[in-house]
Amino acid sequence: MGSLEGFFESRDTTELLELVSKLPPEDVLGYLLSTSKRVLAVYATMRDSLPRGYGRVKFSRFVEAKGRQVEELCRIALKLYPQALSSETSGEDVKVSLSTVGDYLDVLREAVKLEELQLRAARYLAGKVGDSDMRAILEDLSAEIEENISLLKKELERAENFDRKAKFSDFVKELVGDRDGRV
Repeated sequence: MGSLEGFFESRDTTELLELVSKLPPEDVLGYLLSTSKRVLAVYATMRDSLPRGYGRVKFSRFVEAKGRQVEELCRIALKLYPQALSSETSGEDVKVSLSTVGDYLDVLREAVKLEELQLRAARYLAGKVGDSDMRAILEDLSAEIEENISLLKKELERAENFDRKAKFSDFVKELVGDRDGRV
């Protein structure tokens, strides 16, 4: 999983939120755009790296929803803070091989973390925006992000249960091998 480590933020979530809360609204919007593009890249990687049927079904929805969210954020930026478009970084290209359940779990955990950061930044920005239409868009965006978090957490729980069962099965096989003198 080494190629993913540099992709995700290494900062403590609380520390990062403190820094974001001190930024002017246009920079918060730039951060929100940048983070949304990073999450979009994660979802696209998951969609393309997992077995075709499963990955396409599970993560195509996330890719579509996050793509719409990025478009909405760009519209807000164009209307309220055009300079935010130049302050955010371009989306990163993520190339990883998800070869184990552990890799999948790590990526899901990081996706949840990034979505939670986005949610907090979107709520913070909604409180700072004077335009009621833009505030409503940010509140809708927050609701969509909350739904993503909920779905990701369910998938994470499912994958963790699978991982525990697989590890237990391996453990039982090892015990049986010990008993039969095969190990």
